[in-house]
Amino acid sequence: MKSFYKIEDPSKRTFPSLYGFRTPQNMDEYLKLKAKQAEVIVREESKGLGDRRCQGLLSHGLNKVRMFEDFAKDLSKSMS
Repeated sequence: MKSFYKIEDPSKRTFPSLYGFRTPQNMDEYLKLKAKQAEVIVREESKGLGDRRCQGLLSHGLNKVRMFEDFAKDLSKSMS
């Protein structure tokens, strides 16, 4: 995430955690891609499991994205 604040050129930013997804241009796009990634992971990991388990996994994944969002806000404030 720090690359958004330290690297001006979007083409030089790297996001190993977003393997298989396009490079985001801004923090909002990054967070949307992380949410989409969480949905993809849950879809793959919950095959054959019930709806309740699927919802639990999705909730857990989206909570991680919210933590990223909070971290990004704090990081943005400290870099300003």
